[in-house]
Amino acid sequence: MYPETVEQLAVASAWLTYNGSVLLFGSHAALDGGVVDALVDRVDGRRVLVCRRDRTDPRRRLGTLTALFSTVDETEAAALPPGHRRLLAESIFRAPGAEGASAPSAEELGPAVLSLLRTLSGSTPLLLIVEAVHRLDDDTRCVLEYVAEETRGSLVRMIAVEEVPGPGGPRGYAICPSPLVIIGLGPSSGSLSPN
Repeated sequence: MYPETVEQLAVASAWLTYNGSVLLFGSHAALDGGVVDALVDRVDGRRVLVCRRDRTDPRRRLGTLTALFSTVDETEAAALPPGHRRLLAESIFRAPGAEGASAPSAEELGPAVLSLLRTLSGSTPLLLIVEAVHRLDDDTRCVLEYVAEETRGSLVRMIAVEEVPGPGGPRGYAICPSPLVIIGLGPSSGSLSPN
């Protein structure tokens, strides 16, 4: 881990503690040092839903959402309106190999995912972790942008990680609930910018 990263983790940890979201960006090498795990270890009292880097395939529609909610038991979705349960069952809770039925559109799915997050955060604040923002499929990105807009100021927070190989900044800020801090990792990316 780069020395600058330790200081940036302290800022990110404080931001998460006070109900903010964090977008980390940098080169592959800067992001590959256990930064997310170190940050999660500093955050107490939240249920953590994770989509690891190796589970994000931009060719698999809604694959990131399926991975993100893989630890959610279908009984936890039982309190949702029937229409939302159906949409989730046809998409992110779909059994492997059930490719015959068509999955709902991202526009239809956004409110169902939001409903699920509100139900899950009713008893315990949630921390969503998406480790490969740069590899999201378009529909997942659309659903997460909808959720981010609708969960401002709620108990849902996110740690998002975006690989940015060259100069420039991240583009994944729209999937993160506000308030948001954007932190560049690595020797040349030491920027810090609250949003």
